[in-house]
Amino acid sequence: MLENFPSNENRRRTFLKSLGVLGVSAAAAGPAVTAQESADSATDYHQALRDELTASSRQQKQLPAGSYVYGTTEEAAIDAFSLEGGGTETEIQVDTDAVPITKAERLEIPDASDDPAEYAYRGEITDRSFDEGDLLLAVAYMRSESDDAEANAAFGYRDSDSDGATASGDNFVQRGAAIEPSGEWMRYFFPIEVGAKPAGSDQVPALEFHTGYAEQTIEFGGIALFDYGDSDVSLETLPPYHYEGRAEDAEWREAAHERIEEIRKTDIEVEVLNPGGQPMDGATVDLEMTDHEFDFGSAVSVEHVTGESEDDEIYRETFLENFNRAVVENGLKYPAWEGDWDIDNDATRATLEWLNERDIPTRGHYLLWEEYSNAGGGGMNVDPDQSAAEIEAEISEKIEGHATEFEGQVSDWDMHNHPIWQSNFRDDDELGWDAVDRWWSVADEATDAGLYTNEMGAIGGQWQRSQYYDYISYLVENEYPIDGIGFMGHHQQQYNQMLDVADMIAGFDQFAEFGLPLLVTEFDIEIFDRRNAQDVAVQADYLRDFLTVAFSKEAVEGVLSWGFWADDHWRPTGAYYDSDWSLRAHGEQFLELVFEEWWTDETGETDDEGVYATRGFKGSYTVTAEKGALSGETTVTVDDETESVTVELTPPGKGDKGSKGKGSKGCN
Repeated sequence: MLENFPSNENRRRTFLKSLGVLGVSAAAAGPAVTAQESADSATDYHQALRDELTASSRQQKQLPAGSYVYGTTEEAAIDAFSLEGGGTETEIQVDTDAVPITKAERLEIPDASDDPAEYAYRGEITDRSFDEGDLLLAVAYMRSESDDAEANAAFGYRDSDSDGATASGDNFVQRGAAIEPSGEWMRYFFPIEVGAKPAGSDQVPALEFHTGYAEQTIEFGGIALFDYGDSDVSLETLPPYHYEGRAEDAEWREAAHERIEEIRKTDIEVEVLNPGGQPMDGATVDLEMTDHEFDFGSAVSVEHVTGESEDDEIYRETFLENFNRAVVENGLKYPAWEGDWDIDNDATRATLEWLNERDIPTRGHYLLWEEYSNAGGGGMNVDPDQSAAEIEAEISEKIEGHATEFEGQVSDWDMHNHPIWQSNFRDDDELGWDAVDRWWSVADEATDAGLYTNEMGAIGGQWQRSQYYDYISYLVENEYPIDGIGFMGHHQQQYNQMLDVADMIAGFDQFAEFGLPLLVTEFDIEIFDRRNAQDVAVQADYLRDFLTVAFSKEAVEGVLSWGFWADDHWRPTGAYYDSDWSLRAHGEQFLELVFEEWWTDETGETDDEGVYATRGFKGSYTVTAEKGALSGETTVTVDDETESVTVELTPPGKGDKGSKGKGSKGCN
């Protein structure tokens, strides 16, 4: 992929990084304020917030400057808000480097109310008006140590009746209004499309947070409200971000689950025999799954597979526990293998040996990439000033040498990496498709490993889907030795690459028409900031839905994540594990799906004919049976071809009965 090389610089921008760069610079109340006015009137927090939302790195999600509604200091926003309906509010200092705010208010709600809006933390707006259709964006940090804390954001026109109670109208918050604060400070966004003001009323607009769901304590800080009324911005551009098909009751889910039941599971019949070889009724049978048939793999780092630190040891154990297929992330790329990058070849060989010793099928990344230099993260590392004949010969030699060097150590290769993103050799009139054709032939003759294509932007975003389809069509129609189709599966919020589920399904279905295995080779989901609570939530949901769709499609043979630990991940927000090895929300979702929802551990008894029948996910199992003092065990791979599993019982001290403990979830 584009930036997968050791010297890649992580470009992720967070509030903390913005603050470090900006120092004491500050934001203006509006987009036209001068630098001096900005410095005089705003704090670092507001400047960093605006800079983050207007950064060009946000791509399709870049926002205009807007104007601040509640002032440009934390103190001004706190002064604008008050708790209505009872309870207490106390201003507190925020003493942590984890978030960029310094002040907050702690609200103590005395009891639950039938109307949660009875207790409202409200900021009325009396110094400006809004037109129907104006777009606003509210921002707030929240935390709570109360169990099951809950709040709801609202924006609308408000007034008070004679008793002082709030009369609530329509809520103009469009997404993300429901909030469940946790024990750490997290940021929330609330996009607002202003509705019509009630005719003839004196009501004023207000942002408020309803907190009367329970007796609870909630802290609010960093509240800001952007007014985009005079800007060219769409509601879809405002965070938090969403995708169609995310709802738990979405129609596609039932069909996907039915496909999983049909495609990924099979009938399992266990026959238990007594020491005389006769059927044993009433025997207890335990089916304990140890590995999936489906590939849930990951890229691995040579540095950490061969390293000796405590983190290296955790890295290896975590990989073995969670994944059953591998790809060496950088060590087999030509710039690494030929010494341009600081990756030792002996360490790469040791990495392959370590994986093979543990029966981990390992992919080779890559044989052909139509890039002369290594500037894009890979390439062929060849001199472009050579003649076409020299270039073709050198690349042929590289492909043959690489394929031969690692024959028997890799299960398959990315034969043609990035064929759409980079077509430099095919665009050369003296090389063209003729050279690519010969390179495929060289690879086919040099290795028995499978030959795959590999490209981004088809099932991870879709900006290159049609081109990739046309390319695969050409290979198939011209009888190239293609064994599988790879999709990188990188998803970035700033590039709007979280697909609607219908588009995702359509993509898999389209490429399944070729009758070739489909493999997601480099899966990850990059979000803007792990302090954005709603981004973290959508990341977990998108992982759930992407894996569910992939697992439900018969043509798909696996999903390989492009790393799993934040300290060794090219897009750290996408890693399943944080730097301290704590499991993130989408990592929890990954484990829940792979080792709980899609995992079979069953116990039952044999019938009168000595048979226990059930249905389970295809994969490897340890099957144990016992009755009284008799016991037996076997290991088996269960798939559609498995007719039955036989376990022979033996008396104590005889046979090879192994441990009844649960096997490793991964393949080790």
